[in-house]
Order: sequence, then C-alpha cells, then structure tokens
Amino acid sequence: MEKENTTFHSEDAVFRIAMWANIVSWMALVLSLLMFGNTIYSITSNWAMVSQSLPPEFFGKIAAFAGVFSEPLLGGVFVFLVLRGLSQALYLMMDFYMDDEDFDDEVEAE
Repeated sequence: MEKENTTFHSEDAVFRIAMWANIVSWMALVLSLLMFGNTIYSITSNWAMVSQSLPPEFFGKIAAFAGVFSEPLLGGVFVFLVLRGLSQALYLMMDFYMDDEDFDDEVEAE
C-alpha cells in the first residue's frame, strides 16, 4: 500500500532554514562582539574626553557606561538566542514528525 504524502513541507528545506538560522545567529554574535570591542577601544583611546563628559555622580557614570555597552551586546545576544531557538525548534519539530512517521510505518506493517 502506498503512503500518501499529506505534508506541505520539504524536509530538506526545513533543514536548510535551520542551518542558515544557525549561521546567521553566529554571525550576529560575532558582529556584536566586534562592535563591543570597537566601543571599548574608542572609549579607552579617547579616555580624556570621555571622562570630562561623564556626569559627576557615581550612578550617572554607571548609567552612561551601561547605555554604551548594552546596545551592541543585548542586540547581538538577543538575535543570537532568537535564531538559535528557531533552529532548535525546527529540529525538534522535525524529530516529532520523524517519530510520528516511523510510528505510522510500524502500524502499517502489522
């Protein structure tokens, strides 16, 4: 008995999407780390001007540095985690689909 194809997706396409999500996630993480390194280098090389422009109170200095450092790190880490989660979810759904397909094959064999 031939098995009907009732799915609307290609397994190869799902694997390619998951692979590219992994590649782009790592590229986003590396890019954000490079931007972070560039920010650190820029601050250290122009420390005299940066220290004069900082607010005089301690918490103002912390807030100024937190704003400068959080943008590249949080953006890159967020994109990295979302894309890695997407690829893992696709792989997990494919595992469920493959297990269900194997179960259908076993039922038909009986």
